[in-house]
Amino acid sequence: MKRIFKNRFIILLVFCFGLFSCSDDFLNPDVSEYATGEQINDLTSQGGETVVALMNSIISGAYNAMITYQDRHDAFGQMSTGFAADLMTEDVAINYVHQFIFDYQIGNNAAAYARTVNTWNYLYSVVSKCNEVIAAVSSETTDSDLKKVLGQALALRSYAYLQLVQRYQQTYIGNEDKPAVPLTLTANDDRESIPSRATAREVYDKLLVDLEDAVNFLDGFSRPNKTIIDQSVASGIYARLLIVVEDWPKAAQYAKLARTGYSLMSQNELKVDGFNEINNKEWLWGADITGETTTMFASFFSHVCSYDEGYGQSNFMPKMMDARLYSQMGSNDARKAQFKDPSLPVDIESDVAEENAPSYCNFKFKKVTGWLADYVYMRASEMYLIEAEALARQGKGAEAYVVMKEYMDNRDPDWAVGRSSVTAEDVFLQKRLELWAEGHIFYDYLRFKKGVNRDYAGSNHLEKLNIPAGSWKFIYQLPQFEIDNNVDLSEADQNPLE
Repeated sequence: MKRIFKNRFIILLVFCFGLFSCSDDFLNPDVSEYATGEQINDLTSQGGETVVALMNSIISGAYNAMITYQDRHDAFGQMSTGFAADLMTEDVAINYVHQFIFDYQIGNNAAAYARTVNTWNYLYSVVSKCNEVIAAVSSETTDSDLKKVLGQALALRSYAYLQLVQRYQQTYIGNEDKPAVPLTLTANDDRESIPSRATAREVYDKLLVDLEDAVNFLDGFSRPNKTIIDQSVASGIYARLLIVVEDWPKAAQYAKLARTGYSLMSQNELKVDGFNEINNKEWLWGADITGETTTMFASFFSHVCSYDEGYGQSNFMPKMMDARLYSQMGSNDARKAQFKDPSLPVDIESDVAEENAPSYCNFKFKKVTGWLADYVYMRASEMYLIEAEALARQGKGAEAYVVMKEYMDNRDPDWAVGRSSVTAEDVFLQKRLELWAEGHIFYDYLRFKKGVNRDYAGSNHLEKLNIPAGSWKFIYQLPQFEIDNNVDLSEADQNPLE
């Protein structure tokens, strides 16, 4: 009878999760209407293949949310969110109006605008899916397989919240007690949900706990492919968090842990790589785009690839590197091959992308036939750069130099000449060059408290604006529907528009 009850309860649990997963109420996950927390924890604590398969199925939904089309050609999950952010810096230049134009103009932050709504919905959908797992699996479970799924859920929820807290409030240092975003948790968490705007400190404190747990829970986990978070990826997410809160010793520690076991692309490999293959030896984590998951024209590569079909082709809406940023690359920097040399002429009649592309046009991202180019979420090179910055911030410039030299020997062989130490600003420059348009550098602009100045002699920007650091133009307003429908919020809780 016990086995029969257990099997029936598993069916009930699948049913209740199915109902829950169809809900649009991202901020109020609650499966207790169908099964009590005690029953769920009792079942999952026993483990077993069926329960593990169920939990893996649920966490797969969270990963899938990262590549889901959101009914707009500029909204398709993580890569559109990251690209919109990088367009708000100096680093990506355009010379034509396109779907991301309002992001590029740094004027897409109002409460009723699609960008803030889509960003909110996407990231809270990831939170919601992860909460289904966290609500069902106690951290006290003795089932090692369930603990690995729980580790993924904690890491991925933290990944989503780390973006939310930085998009809807100013950077952490100096704003620790300012209102951030609702903190939606479960009965298995170590604290209560905060349905109003939790403070930045409350959000970051929770993420610090969760990512520490995630790294521990994922110890020894051998993932089937790079679409799934393992200990290296969780460590990388943790390192990203730690540089925001300025815990420099731990940031260096976890960045190094994340990159351990991964090698860097050589200069020659970097020159020919299309940044479109998840099995690249540098990639820690990404999305494997298939015929079933591709969003075709509404995709990252449609917008950033400078040739072939799509929005970004070189004679239509190309995405270019900022001229001033390009000029800071050494003459032998391998990354120069990723962009159109401004000394070369532009032949607008040519069908060859390199010939008709405007100066500084990117050739970094190359489309794959059938719209099957993979998405990159994390690379080992980023972890080298985080480790180097964290060391430099501790006054360990010489140690930072050792890390940077290993990295830069694979980028620019001349970089190390005359150097013996590294500053945080040195690292920031290399990070801008290395991670161009990959969806990360905007957050560094925020924490470095850098403004955006595209109005300089020789600028290749269509929009030559100058916005100081700390401007609310960089921060999204909460979506109006959240203000209207969340009983714990009012118009008084809204961010300035500026």
